[in-house]
Amino acid sequence: MQVQTSLRLHFNSPEDAKIFYRAFMPEFNTLPMKRSKWNVQPPSENTSDITFEINSEDGTAFRATVNSLIQFANVVDTSIGLIAGKSNLDNEVVP
Repeated sequence: MQVQTSLRLHFNSPEDAKIFYRAFMPEFNTLPMKRSKWNVQPPSENTSDITFEINSEDGTAFRATVNSLIQFANVVDTSIGLIAGKSNLDNEVVP
């Protein structure tokens, strides 16, 4: 069973989206994925969104990919929040 989706993370500002993207890309490039493929669209100058396209061979691989993404988003959000004294992720995941 093939599973495909788009997942969008919405941040409070374009700058926060850029921080997340710059922190995420080194990790993204080293993740060992055999049954899932994903692409990331970098945020533009005026948007607070980052969009992920996920294609997985099965439901288990899809769940693992989404869980990894959400865990990393929480780590980056917490880090930015600790530095700036705020929460940056609007907790919005749009399929």
